[in-house]
Amino acid sequence: MMGFIFVRDRGFHECTPWPVQGWDMMMAGRNAHAEVMKLDRPAILYDTPKTLRYDTNHFGKIAIVTICSYAPDEVVRVVSIENHRLYAEVHGYQLHMFLSPDEILPNEASKMNVKDGVHKPFFWKVNAVKNVFDGPDPPTWVLWADCDALFMDPERTLDSIIHMYTANQTNPLVKKEGTEDNVYNMIDSFLNRATVERPNPPEISLLLAVDSTGINNGVWMMKRTQWSIDFLERWWHSDILQGAGANHNCSDQSTMQHQLLYDRSMQLDAAWDSVEGPIWPDEVRVVFQEHMQSFHQATAMTVLSREWQDGDFLRHHPGCHYYKEPCKWMYQEAQEIFTNKLRKLLEQANNNQIEAP
Repeated sequence: MMGFIFVRDRGFHECTPWPVQGWDMMMAGRNAHAEVMKLDRPAILYDTPKTLRYDTNHFGKIAIVTICSYAPDEVVRVVSIENHRLYAEVHGYQLHMFLSPDEILPNEASKMNVKDGVHKPFFWKVNAVKNVFDGPDPPTWVLWADCDALFMDPERTLDSIIHMYTANQTNPLVKKEGTEDNVYNMIDSFLNRATVERPNPPEISLLLAVDSTGINNGVWMMKRTQWSIDFLERWWHSDILQGAGANHNCSDQSTMQHQLLYDRSMQLDAAWDSVEGPIWPDEVRVVFQEHMQSFHQATAMTVLSREWQDGDFLRHHPGCHYYKEPCKWMYQEAQEIFTNKLRKLLEQANNNQIEAP
C-alpha cells in the first residue's frame, strides 16, 4: 500500500513522475488489498443485524451529504435526488443535497472556498462536509456519497455499518513466524497497537473502502470528532497541492490517501518487515466494498474490483460518462431495483401491522 502514497490511486501518470503502468499498479494493489483485508477481518462484527438502529438521544444523528450539480434534467441528478431522498426518509436520516456550488458556502474558520480557483470540483465535498459538521444541528456521523453512488438495499441502515466496523476496538498486529519478541514489542509500542482490545483506544472516526486502485472516496463515513475536523482541514490544504504538485492533476483521492498514509509510513524502518499490520491511522477502519460501495460491471472489470451483487449496500458508477446512454440506463436500472425492494418492504410492514392483534 505504501506505493499508493507516491503513485496516485489509479496508478497512471497523474500526480506522479514515475513511469508506472496502470495495470501493474492495479495487480499489485489487488494483492496488497487482499492481504490488508485479512488483517482487518477479525475486527468486523459480521453478525450485526442490517436493520440495527441506535437510540438517537444517546448516539446522535446521522446525515447523508451529496453534491449533484449537474443540469436539472440530467438522469444522474434526477435519479440521485430521488434515491437519496427515499433512503433518508425511510430511516429518518438528515439529507444535505447540494445542487450548485453556490449552495456550498465558504467555511471561513477552515479557510475553505469552492470558488478559490485552486480546488477542482471533486474537492467540494470537503467544504460541504465541514459545513454540515459546523452547522446549527450537526450530526454525529455523516455518509458522503457521490451523486452517482446509489443505495441498493433499503433495509440496510447506516447504523449497522457503523456498529459493524466500530464496535469492536481490536486492532490487529501479527508477528511473522520466527520474529524475535523484542522486535515485535518495539513495533507494537511504536504503533500503540495490540492484538487485543486496548483500554483507551482512539475513536474510530473514518470508514472507507479500498480496492485494487487504492482509495475510492466516492462513498465514506466520518464521525464528528476533533481528529475528523483536523483531517478535513489537512485534506483541503494538502501540501502536495503546493510547489511541484500544483503542476499535476492531483485529485481529492490522491490528497486523501497521502494525508492518511504518509506520516506513519515515513516513520517505519526495517523492523516493520518483521510484522504484518495496517499502517492506517488508528482512527480509520477499512470497510469491505459490499458494505459500502461496489462498482458497476465495466469499472469493476477494468480495475479488478468488486462488481455489485444483489445484497450489496450501494452501487457506485465511477468512470461512467453520465451523459451517455449506457450510463443513463444503469442509473435508472439501479433506482428500479431499489424502489422495487423498498415497495416490498413497505408492503410487508403494512401486512404485519394489519395482522398484529
